[in-house]
Amino acid sequence: MSKSTKRAKLTLIVGAFSLVPALLLVFEMGTRMLRPHLDPLAVFVSSPQLKQDTQGKNTSGLFEFDPLLTWKLRGGLKNVWWDYTAVSTNQRGLRMAHELGEKKPGAIRVVMLGDSVTFGYRIPIARDREDASKVEPGKTYPALVEEELRGAYRGREIEIIPLACPGYTSGQGLAWLQRDIAELQPDIVTACFGWNDIRSAGPPDRETAPRTSGQVLARKIISRSQGLLYTTADAAARNPGSLKAPEPRSSAEEYTAHFEQMAATCLNHGAWFGVILPVYRDPNTPDTEPLHQPQPEEGARMTLYRDRLREVVKAHHIPALEIIELTEKNWPASKPLFGERIHPNAAGHALMAERVAAFITPQVTQLFKK
Repeated sequence: MSKSTKRAKLTLIVGAFSLVPALLLVFEMGTRMLRPHLDPLAVFVSSPQLKQDTQGKNTSGLFEFDPLLTWKLRGGLKNVWWDYTAVSTNQRGLRMAHELGEKKPGAIRVVMLGDSVTFGYRIPIARDREDASKVEPGKTYPALVEEELRGAYRGREIEIIPLACPGYTSGQGLAWLQRDIAELQPDIVTACFGWNDIRSAGPPDRETAPRTSGQVLARKIISRSQGLLYTTADAAARNPGSLKAPEPRSSAEEYTAHFEQMAATCLNHGAWFGVILPVYRDPNTPDTEPLHQPQPEEGARMTLYRDRLREVVKAHHIPALEIIELTEKNWPASKPLFGERIHPNAAGHALMAERVAAFITPQVTQLFKK
């Protein structure tokens, strides 16, 4: 083969490799010019129920896409009204009044992992949508636990980090913990998840948001390109998938396995781990929901998942806290402690704080003795 022929082939190869990025760039620019901006949440959150939760009338602007966790709270929110909740976040998207810095020497850091219960849905209540800074008395249980522990250990540095986001399952909580635990360096971790795992909201999370490294990377790349987002959305519209009945977002086996993996993650990073068994107001039967369409299978599933979790943590010697007053076993006495069947009200959070503080105080005392 002559040198000129080799040079020509090399030129063709280089040209081909240069042409592909150029075409992609043209495609991207054309998409951005001709089509409205497409939020990655609208593409990667496929369930109608979860779309409403993250992009609905009351939630629009609160959440943003996360390639690992699918969604997360936006950082820097200031008294944004969300269904009678005044939401403010630090730059990290956590419901804290201060920014997270490096852990101080001698300080104890407690991570409270959870969903909208730990986040504090409707705690405190903000009835004025036009001025969400006007709130009624009440604090979330992580905030109350921090106050109680700081009062009990005056002069000691104790920081509670509410690593909590509405709508999260135990699977999302596990992924969040695994990603951030090395940076946060907690001494104590608690986890409370339940209703989102048992909720039937379309296909299960294992199908809609798999978390292998390759799939997370793919979502990250796609989310940064309007062309790829539209291509993904168009393909999903052409292939909506099967019309099978909705399933719980986590199976009972997945649910308990997530907590086992949380415990292992904490052990590997030298943190004490404790489970707060899920709260739930009532059996959700016609007698307890006379004004709404009852879902007794949901109440039964909550009981089943809690029972399974209790058995698993006991078998693995994982500390667990069950607040009977905040479960369907205590119905109807549980009614004054809830806003509705899923979320404790201010009185419920006060009770949670009392029990959770007692649950972790021995560990705090032991840490301060070291």
